[in-house]
Amino acid sequence: MNRNNRFTIIILIISTIVLLAACGGNTASTKKTVEKKTNSGQSDKKSAFQGKITLSTTKAEVNSPVHFKINGLNPNQETTLTWGTVEGKYDYDGLYKFIGVSLKDKVLPLTTGKSSSAGELEGDFNVPSGYGGNHTIYVNQDDKLIAQTNIHINPTFKISPASGPIGTEITITAEGIGYDVMERNWQLTYDNKLTGLITAITTDGKAVAKLRASGPVGDHTLTVWHGYLGIPYVNHEQAPTSYLPVPKFNFTVTEEKPDLNNYVEKVPTGADGGVQMPELKNNDGVKVSLDKSSGVVGENVKMTAKGLPKNKNVKIIFNTMRGSRVSGNGFGEKKIDLFSVNTDDQGSFTKDFPVPDDLGGIPHRIDLQVDGKTYGQTYLSITPSIVKISPSSGPPGTPITIEIKGVGWTEYDNTFDITYDNAYFGYVCGFNTAGSVTVNMIASGEPGYHIIDFYPGIYRGKQLQPDIYLAPQLTYQQDHPGSGIPAIRMGFEVINP
Repeated sequence: MNRNNRFTIIILIISTIVLLAACGGNTASTKKTVEKKTNSGQSDKKSAFQGKITLSTTKAEVNSPVHFKINGLNPNQETTLTWGTVEGKYDYDGLYKFIGVSLKDKVLPLTTGKSSSAGELEGDFNVPSGYGGNHTIYVNQDDKLIAQTNIHINPTFKISPASGPIGTEITITAEGIGYDVMERNWQLTYDNKLTGLITAITTDGKAVAKLRASGPVGDHTLTVWHGYLGIPYVNHEQAPTSYLPVPKFNFTVTEEKPDLNNYVEKVPTGADGGVQMPELKNNDGVKVSLDKSSGVVGENVKMTAKGLPKNKNVKIIFNTMRGSRVSGNGFGEKKIDLFSVNTDDQGSFTKDFPVPDDLGGIPHRIDLQVDGKTYGQTYLSITPSIVKISPSSGPPGTPITIEIKGVGWTEYDNTFDITYDNAYFGYVCGFNTAGSVTVNMIASGEPGYHIIDFYPGIYRGKQLQPDIYLAPQLTYQQDHPGSGIPAIRMGFEVINP
């Protein structure tokens, strides 16, 4: 055998080993062991710990009862059992770049007891609320680790309500969603149409997903899949994560008249309170306030300021962004003269002004300048609004124009992902057009009311796996990174030609 052939065979063997390891799907953690060689040359594996804990089950769900038995403890001594888990959060690079998800280990108290004179302890606990996936149970006496074992927690899902007319809000709640890359990405389909993404990063494994029922009248199937690539892994029984459930629910669309109103939902709070904005800088004695912290384009806002130079003209500067992250020309901060006003002999003023027609998303800083010097600052957010949807009805094939304002510009708030009858078909971006978006689409389907929903999504980030980008985030109300972005609810009535 020549040298090149030997090298090729070695590479093939290494590749096979790597492939088998990748496809094995064994994600369970194992207990530390030490390996001791006997006289016969055989390996004799022994636990690295003094004691041993056994559980009544190695797989469970949140709140499931579990019985444990521990041997090898120090006798007649207080014994503590703790629960190893993680805490999840979203990370950012500055204000506008999205990095991804980070996890930090944490340990929670589980139960305590006193060992017997024989060094044994037996008892029960319920699986704590929180993340699913693999968890380690630690056994300690006098702050010394005596034993440990692992248990895997699968998620559970529920749906409510089970019936209602077209447009009914459907809520899917989950507990015990995993933290591992292969276990934390979940997708919902409605009648085998991909609707959107379910996440539970900053909500400790708990998810609350929202969508609306779509027709026709009758039964419809909702399925919750898992897939780290961002789409359902359909042959999940053959996947490395085949141990995860794929729950299915029925929803019955009833004949009552649907709600035909178009609306923007109440603005939620961003995950973990949203991205942290820079601290405002105000000169000593200067106070600047707005009667509302956010509003839609054109909405009236009242500004009140005190402690400024007396009888001076104040320029109000609105800071925003302009440019594009995809054209190659870049983007940067732009300052817009919002209005000017004169202070009184107390250095104060009150002034009404309309919310600028500009980008939504994270708040805009407003500077108060006198003779080119900034004396005070405040923040104002622009929230999404519906300008029009026209027409509101027509036969199949009717062109529909939708216009919205207040779309953001950062990597986590500059897109909305659109569904038509709970089928995801594309996204819109508002950065290039200063927050204004116009959508041209074609009406389709049988006669009746068809729902059109705009969901918050994440445009892009540094995290590669799992793929959470350019997908309607159905858990937007509690787990959307950076900014609190509402869903936009609309519809179109298809009529007979």
